[in-house]
Amino acid sequence: MNDRLTLEELCAEVAAELDRRGLRQAQEDGRVTPAPDLRTVRYYATFGLLDRPVREGREVRYGRRHLLQLLVVKALQARGVPLAEIQAHVYGRSNSELETLLQAEEAARALRPSPPPTAVVWREVPLEPGLKLMIEEGWAPGMSPDALERKVREALSALAAPYRR
Repeated sequence: MNDRLTLEELCAEVAAELDRRGLRQAQEDGRVTPAPDLRTVRYYATFGLLDRPVREGREVRYGRRHLLQLLVVKALQARGVPLAEIQAHVYGRSNSELETLLQAEEAARALRPSPPPTAVVWREVPLEPGLKLMIEEGWAPGMSPDALERKVREALSALAAPYRR
């Protein structure tokens, strides 16, 4: 890894590494970003979760240490650890300590059971006695109203066919 990354390059490296380690999908809290963006990285540096970048003239550069710090932050967030606690885990750690902490988090994650699948919520729309339309919560039409109407008519025709005797 290049030790002279721009902020954009660092964010891309972190996202790729989170994907490779399976940590990007581990973010269960919708308020937590799966991979840090530019603003988040700057916030983490201000909050003390990340060392300040190295200044080179008017530019700042990030290195392997910053990558490790961000990976540990995301691994701990995936477990639901609040930022204040994460700061205590990360601050002042050496690169080898960060690597060990990251490996421990990955091993613990591998041993945790997978979360149960989320239940699908259905809405029921009665059309007439004996006929209901079931709609999955959050559904939005992926076709024009005319095309949808045509599909519904076809389905009703198919249902009615066996009963015509």
